[in-house]
Amino acid sequence: MRILFILLITVLTSSILPAQNSQAPVEIYLKQGNDSIRLDNNTVKLKKEPFTLIFVYNQPDKFNGVYVNTSFTRDYYKLEPSETIKDLNYLPQKVYSEHKFNPKKELKVNPEFFQYFGYNPNANWNKFDRLIKKNGKIIAYRKVRNFYLVDEKENIPIEKMRFSIFMIFEVIDQKTGHFFNKEVYRTKVKLKF
Repeated sequence: MRILFILLITVLTSSILPAQNSQAPVEIYLKQGNDSIRLDNNTVKLKKEPFTLIFVYNQPDKFNGVYVNTSFTRDYYKLEPSETIKDLNYLPQKVYSEHKFNPKKELKVNPEFFQYFGYNPNANWNKFDRLIKKNGKIIAYRKVRNFYLVDEKENIPIEKMRFSIFMIFEVIDQKTGHFFNKEVYRTKVKLKF
């Protein structure tokens, strides 16, 4: 009788609960040497040597870019998943301009502004070192050798980095209107050197 009751509760609960999204619009990895780590609300201890951010766009026809904030402060990083980014509607206006194909191999560090790591399938340039199309996905690689401190206008090579870096990665749906952005996906990482 007890087993029948547990089975009945399991069936009822599974039909009431919404299905889990099994595939995020983007998966983000960090590769340094032979080690590859999925960035998913975690802390990563790095060697003081270059690394590569890898973006796997699982739905490239729908979402083809990630807003990235890199900072020494925890302003965005400390937000709980249930908390909305206060300036979500203005993220596209808070993006730094980027060079084609990431020639400086850098991440811009600022507590308020973002970089946009995206690609335009109709353009012959992007903000990555390389792109690969595979099985309906886009895999984008961005090498990092330097941190550019925007306010100080100073470039710090990874070998000289002494502080932890806090990063958030944000995917938004802008199809709902210019100032009515909807958050689709967010994750974060703390990089320790």
